[in-house]
Amino acid sequence: MDHALPGLILTGASGFVGRHFIKAAIGKFRLFCVARRSMEESGVQPDANLRWIQVDIANWEKLQDLVLRMQVHGGFDYVVNLAGYYDFTNQDHPEYTRTNIQGTKNMLKLAKELGVKRFVFASSQAACPFGPVVTEETPPDADIPYARSKRAGEELVKEYAQWVPGTIVRIAAVFSDWCEYPPLYTLLNNWLSGKWLESHIIAGRGQSALPYIHVQDLAQFFLRVIEKSDTLDRCCTFNAGPDGTVSHLELFRIATQFHYKKNIQPVFINKGLLAPMILARQLLSRMQGKQPFEQLWMVQYIDQQLIADSSWTRSALSWRPTPRKSITRRLVFLIENMNKNPELWQSWNEARIRKETEHPHLVLHELLCDALDAARDESIESITRQLLDTDTPGLHMADSQMLGGVDKTLLHAYVRLLYQLIVTVIRTRNRPMMQQHAHTITFLPMIVGFGSGLASHCLYDISEFMIKRFRDRPKFQHLTARADEYVAMAIHMAVDQIEDQNELSRLQSPVLLEGFKEMPRPANTELEHVVCQLEELCREAISGQSWTSPLAQE
Repeated sequence: MDHALPGLILTGASGFVGRHFIKAAIGKFRLFCVARRSMEESGVQPDANLRWIQVDIANWEKLQDLVLRMQVHGGFDYVVNLAGYYDFTNQDHPEYTRTNIQGTKNMLKLAKELGVKRFVFASSQAACPFGPVVTEETPPDADIPYARSKRAGEELVKEYAQWVPGTIVRIAAVFSDWCEYPPLYTLLNNWLSGKWLESHIIAGRGQSALPYIHVQDLAQFFLRVIEKSDTLDRCCTFNAGPDGTVSHLELFRIATQFHYKKNIQPVFINKGLLAPMILARQLLSRMQGKQPFEQLWMVQYIDQQLIADSSWTRSALSWRPTPRKSITRRLVFLIENMNKNPELWQSWNEARIRKETEHPHLVLHELLCDALDAARDESIESITRQLLDTDTPGLHMADSQMLGGVDKTLLHAYVRLLYQLIVTVIRTRNRPMMQQHAHTITFLPMIVGFGSGLASHCLYDISEFMIKRFRDRPKFQHLTARADEYVAMAIHMAVDQIEDQNELSRLQSPVLLEGFKEMPRPANTELEHVVCQLEELCREAISGQSWTSPLAQE
């Protein structure tokens, strides 16, 4: 990493806003991205100045340990806390407390320990009550679970400002050229469906309204806050978004005119009729095995407006939204993307609606890591002993005979490498990683003098050991099926890749393959060094670093 660049910890890195912030910040910071999902799942590209930390910010011990270990890469200057939970049920979900409040408190404690220059907290204009004009001074007093969690987060930022300078950013409704804002996505799906009733309906008088900000503008907003950090107050609040608001009726007229190429007259549905209509839609959706977006609690917000006045923010930051990225000008881009790529449009937007609150791969990996040292040592020792026993069932005769004179240190190191590789694949859910390593884990034992079946045998033993070791633990009970998926399937993929590599090599150069047995063996210390390098690189894969095999380089 380039230590001349300032260091920035980003939480919620795998989220909608987080991914766009990373694109905007690459090259400007050493980025330490904290997320629950893996880098591959999030669609984030590797970079020399990016490290990926896959951890739950509500877990203080794991968070503190991982982030403090990352200080070897030059330390940290800023924290941008984008991590947050929100759903559209309006129920008081435990994640509001766990992630939005406890997670924020954990990040503030960490920022205090690290001595960062500024902590930037993502709040929301929707946490403020509808009706009065929302300024930077408006209290976030909306009486919904999400607003209460954001209010608690803002209070924590103010409390910790005595140790860590803090900035609260209240964000408008965020959208992209692919929409990715669930309420707007639902409206566009209805209005542009081609069905007469749905394509004409507007709730109430069409005056429901919000301020909107394009996600690219929002990413630049956060960068601007950091750029101006030294000139800002110890604790300050900004509105990230435009002045005013945009109504459903205005959006309807722009969308339908562009899509249908004619003026569509809306049908305004009285507020009193909407509740039974929503109930009917919910019943029909459930009969079809679906979950409707529309909820009864939304009726109270019909014809309510959230009007923003962000003039103080513009003055303090010398920032304003890009006019061409306003929702009224950008809406035609959204519709064009919907028409040209309907499957991609649907998948991206449905992913924003259906939030995954449980992350079994993280739970599984944490269970593995809780006792990793002891479990790994026990597993490696057990498997090594079995392999050195020439009567071990499962090995081919040639493999058993060759193991008789093998250096136990090298065999131990090789088993350790395979164990670490499996743990890494489980954590990142990056099963294709096995394909990347198939060449090394296939031919390394052959160079040393092991048999060609050693890797497959070791992997099966590791799989059996892991499942037996952890399945009886209480926290593991509801993850039994997941264990088969994340452990057994990873093993099967590895074995298949190894056998494919062997088969391909035999077809391409059977003489070369046989020649491995006659090659002079490298010094034990050299091979131990190579295996240790590979093991360390497997660990680094958890932090999002890319690498190539040292054997390939040599």
